[in-house]
Amino acid sequence: MKWPPESFEMVVFWFIYTACYGVLGIGLIVLGFKVFDWLTPKLNIQHELGEKHNIAVAILCGAIILGISVMVAAVIHG
Repeated sequence: MKWPPESFEMVVFWFIYTACYGVLGIGLIVLGFKVFDWLTPKLNIQHELGEKHNIAVAILCGAIILGISVMVAAVIHG
């Protein structure tokens, strides 16, 4: 594929291409966080964040999401 696109059809193609990979990436990030939640049954994230306002759990969840995001980006980019 050439860059910059030479026609409007190519712009639409690149937009759809980017949107599909964006949806795929978000889906993989959600799946990765659900796997983390499944692997840590003793840590009730909803209870810790919602009722106890545990900042340490919020930082841990943020770090997990960022780590998964970096891995997903590396996998998608190739």
